[in-house]
Parts: sequence; structure tokens; C-alpha cells
Amino acid sequence: MKKITIEEFIEKIEEEFPEMPKGHFKPETKFREEMDWDSVNALVFIAMVNVEYDVALVADEFVNAYTIQDVYDVVKRKVEEREEAIARGELTPSITDKESKEVFMGMKESASNKENELDDLTKSDNKDPEEKPDKK
Repeated sequence: MKKITIEEFIEKIEEEFPEMPKGHFKPETKFREEMDWDSVNALVFIAMVNVEYDVALVADEFVNAYTIQDVYDVVKRKVEEREEAIARGELTPSITDKESKEVFMGMKESASNKENELDDLTKSDNKDPEEKPDKK
């Protein structure tokens, strides 16, 4: 059975959110308060859990998790339940780690592109309409 530890879980989070300093997150960290939390970050977090642990967080589980320990507890329970179901022959792994990571990287890149597009739109909306381009 795949054993996951809170320390490994936190390392995975730090890999996905490199803007946060290493060692910043602790089990008791209220992650939404420590980051610029938005829907993109939520998607990245949920996708990371799916890719790394092959389990899916549902909205209620994620919304009701306040600390990293809360999310870890849900993920750990789901991993254990999934592996027990596989051992009983009730479930088969759906995709490989490689395929899962490729999907995740595509989602992450798409989210990043959308975020950049929004930044560009915001910057262009904030320009002074009276401002004229430089003529050289």
C-alpha cells in the first residue's frame, strides 16, 4: 500500500506553488489565508492531488478543509480506500502516472495562459483613453 506522509504532501504543494518560500507550509497552515487564493489556485491544488495520488477531491471536501492537515487527511483516507478497493479487485487503476501528469501539465499551462490573458486585458483596460501612442 502506498504510504503518504504529511511532509511529502507539503513538498508536493510547495512544488506546485513555487512563489511560496520552501518550509512556509506546515500542517496547521490555513492555506487560503497564506496565498493569493483564487479559482486557478484551487484548480491547480485539486489537479495536483489527482495527479500525484490518483484520487479526486470533491468540492465539499475541499471547501470544508481549512488547513493543509485537513486536506491531507482527506487525501490519505481516499488513497487508502482506493488501494483497498484495488486489492479486493473492485477497482482498477484508470490511467498511468505519466498520462495523468501530462493531463495535469496541460491543465496547468492552460490555466497559466488564461491568467496571462486576464492580466493583459486588465493592463489594457487601465490605460488612459486620452493617452496617445508615441510618434517617432
